[in-house]
Amino acid sequence: MPSRVATSSARNVAANVLFVVDHLDTGGAPVVVRDLILGMQRAEVAVTLVILSDRQRYTFTADVDVVQLPFKAEGTHERWQRYALHARRLDQWLEEQGMRFDLVLAHLHHAHQVVSRTRLAGDAWYCLHADPVTGFLGNKRGVGRWLKQRKVKSLYDGRKVVTVSRGMLERLCFYFGIRPQPGVAIHNPLDIDRIRELGQAPVNDVPAEYLLYVGRMDVRQKRFDRLFDAYQTSGVSLPLLLVGGGNGQAEVEAMAKERGLTGQVQFLGHRDNPYAYMRRATAQLLSSDYEGFPLVLPEALALGTPVVSVDCPCGPAEILQDFPEYLVPLNDTAAFASAIRKVAEQPPIIPENVCDHLRIERVVERYMELVKPDDT
Repeated sequence: MPSRVATSSARNVAANVLFVVDHLDTGGAPVVVRDLILGMQRAEVAVTLVILSDRQRYTFTADVDVVQLPFKAEGTHERWQRYALHARRLDQWLEEQGMRFDLVLAHLHHAHQVVSRTRLAGDAWYCLHADPVTGFLGNKRGVGRWLKQRKVKSLYDGRKVVTVSRGMLERLCFYFGIRPQPGVAIHNPLDIDRIRELGQAPVNDVPAEYLLYVGRMDVRQKRFDRLFDAYQTSGVSLPLLLVGGGNGQAEVEAMAKERGLTGQVQFLGHRDNPYAYMRRATAQLLSSDYEGFPLVLPEALALGTPVVSVDCPCGPAEILQDFPEYLVPLNDTAAFASAIRKVAEQPPIIPENVCDHLRIERVVERYMELVKPDDT
C-alpha cells in the first residue's frame, strides 16, 4: 500500500501506521497499544489511532491522530448486523480522509470483526492478546464448540496474524485449523525505564517483606483458590498482598477466609502505581489458568523481583525460560508451594538486562519489519 502522502511529505516520517482497537479502557491490550504507539512516535513513525468506541482512558500528544468511531446498535436487526454496519462507518471515514497506510494493526476481537469487513481486510494484521482456546471455546462442547471453531477459522484463516506469544500462535493453528498468511509472534513491549522510575516511588502501607499478586480479581481466570492453597501449603511466614480491583474481590476474600488466611492475606485494592509494590516484594506470584502474555511477570523481573508462576497457556514458559525452577506445573499444588518456599528463603538475583529484549524500541522494530519493503 502507498504511504499517506500528505503526512509523509510534511513530516518526513519513517512510515504511516494505523491502529484500530475496540477501546482504550482497562485491561492489558490497551496498555500494549498505548506503549506501541509511544514507541513508534520515538521512532518517527506517523500514527493514526481509530477507537471503535468512546472508551478512552489514555491520551497522546498532538502528533497522534486519534479518532473515535463508536457504533451503538438499535434494535435486533442492527445488533445482528453490528459488525457490517460498523465496518461501513469505518470505510466511510477512510474514504473521506483519503488515507492510505504502510501498516494496519487491528487489536481485539470487535476490531477484528469490523476490519475484516472493510477495504482494509486483506492488508491488516490481526493482533491477538489472549489465549484463543479459552477465550473462544471456553466450556463449549459438541455442536456449539464446532460452530465456534468454524467462525474463528473463517475470521483468521489466510489472514495476517500477530500473537503475543509463540504458544498462542501454536494453539490458534492447532485447535482451529487456521493457517495464517503469515503468522508471527511478537512479545509485548515494556517501557523499562518508566517502570523502574515508578518503582522508586515511596509506599507506606506494606510490611518490610511480603509476597505479591498483581492483577484483576477475576476468579475464573486468575485461580485464587490455586494461589491460596499453594501459599498455605508452603508454610512461609511472609504475608501475601493482593494489588488489584474487580467485581470478584468479595468472592476472593471469602476464599481466603475459608482457608483461615484472613490475617495473612491482605487486600490493597487498585493502585495507580503497582510498580512501587512490585519492586519491594520478595517475589511475585501468578496462578492463572490461562494468559496471553502476562506482563506482570517481566515487569517484576525488570524491577529485580523474582517471580513464581504456573505453566499456563500462554506466555509464562517463554518469559521464564532462564528461570525454569520458578515455573511449576499448572495443577501441582505441592510444586507451586515448594517454589514459593524456595524463593522466600533464597530469592535469586535477577540480572538487570533480563528483559532488555522486551524494550519498547526492540518490539517496535519487530512490528516495523511487518511493513513490506516496497510499501515505504
